[in-house]
Amino acid sequence: MAKRHLYLFAYDIADTRTQNRVRRMLRAYAVGGQKSLFECWLTALELRMLCATLPAMLAENDRLHVFRLNETVPPFFFGCAKSLAFEPFVIG
Repeated sequence: MAKRHLYLFAYDIADTRTQNRVRRMLRAYAVGGQKSLFECWLTALELRMLCATLPAMLAENDRLHVFRLNETVPPFFFGCAKSLAFEPFVIG
């Protein structure tokens, strides 16, 4: 089975229709997220597919950032933020 890594996708997209298309695509892989931030456990192939597909949807002034997160470093939580109460379950 292919190894998965944790990525954070963050976008700033002006057009509502484009936002919805990008959001739907990222939600298919997301284990967590809100509005314009999505945490996704991806294989190398899934990451390449998203990085090949998503930029074509964006307008000149839109922004999409992809960060690989170190899953061994524990996150900091502030306010009412909580850790995921479950281990991500991904069918590959």
